[in-house]
Order: sequence, then C-alpha cells, then structure tokens
Amino acid sequence: MRIIPLRGPGVAWYKCPACRLRCRPNAIGADGVCPRCGYSHMMRLSFAVGRATASAPPGDRN
Repeated sequence: MRIIPLRGPGVAWYKCPACRLRCRPNAIGADGVCPRCGYSHMMRLSFAVGRATASAPPGDRN
C-alpha cells in the first residue's frame, strides 16, 4: 500500500478554477474533469522544493 503525503514539498494538488475545489490526483477521474462540477481543465498546484531566497549582489555586501 502506498502512503500519500498530506503536507510537505512532495504533495501534488489540483484545483478547479470554476468551483475552487482542491483535490488530490487520485480523486480526479481518468478523463481529468472536476469531480464536483465537471469542469475539464483542472490546474495543478505545485509547491516548490528548496526555494532560493533573494540575496544582495556580491558587491553590495558589508
């Protein structure tokens, strides 16, 4: 049995722009439509892993 993470960097979610439902990929049918309203273009929400932070250029450091 595969354990699906609920939080953290490896989590994949899909969001319906029509009804704003957020769900996991296994809740979406084979045709890729929203399970609530039937909208056909679900958006994939991605959470970046190890985002780079903004830093000053090398010449501007104290």
